[in-house]
Amino acid sequence: MQSSMKQSSLAVGVTCLVIGFFLGFAYTNSRNRAFIKEQGEKARAEAFAAASAPSGAPSGTPPNDAIHRNPNVESAIAEAAGKRGDFDTQTRLGVFLAENGRIPEARECFEAAVKLRPDDWQALAILGRLLAAESKYSEAIARFEMAHKLQPANGQIIVGLANALFDAKRYEDAQKWYEKALAFTPKDVNVITDLGLTYYFREPKQLDKAMDYFKQSLSIDPNHALTLQNYAVALLDANRPEEAKPLVAKLEQLAPQSEMLPAIKQRLAQANATGNIPPH
Repeated sequence: MQSSMKQSSLAVGVTCLVIGFFLGFAYTNSRNRAFIKEQGEKARAEAFAAASAPSGAPSGTPPNDAIHRNPNVESAIAEAAGKRGDFDTQTRLGVFLAENGRIPEARECFEAAVKLRPDDWQALAILGRLLAAESKYSEAIARFEMAHKLQPANGQIIVGLANALFDAKRYEDAQKWYEKALAFTPKDVNVITDLGLTYYFREPKQLDKAMDYFKQSLSIDPNHALTLQNYAVALLDANRPEEAKPLVAKLEQLAPQSEMLPAIKQRLAQANATGNIPPH
């Protein structure tokens, strides 16, 4: 990446675009999982369904307490700091703070919760997600491994561990855990695509293997934008622009606001005009 910055001034515009493109692509695995959106309600149910739900309420019912009826982030932070010895308070407020984008404070809540109950696999798994969201990958991996020992047949924990390993650039290790995850959810296109990405990002790249998984994902969900994006990039890397062209067109239709789309289209246009695909 640094060498790209040293290219001639004639290439500065393209270089900047490619840098932005590659940064975007590097984040397609972890950052586009919509961390809070995916996990918010699930985390609530896992962390305190039995302990916090009102008597007679169905499992997983969102808490109906003052914090959630009248959210005040600063009050939540203060309450959490003052009740570090209360497991239920830490998990309840930790989820609330995460949902409001206060990841470091949420992580502190779950660190306190895990100290109180080291064998609580739900708290460990949520703490792993929060640590990964802060790019504390080695710590996240350790928490997921602890949770996995407690719940070895939990597919969500396995995916969380695979994701953390991926983000730590331990692609071969991540591959093995994504493969284990597919035993639980064989048609999960996100897991299949991420498995393909472990082959794309390793050195040397294994483009054919990566594209096999991207094709598998699209056979399940032909409109999965993230897979279309990754498959198009891999095809361009393999110097197969004609095959990439319909994927790029479909991506533009499905996700016109994709940050990567301009760079992908530029590479495709250059390939059509010159017969050469610009390198990363």
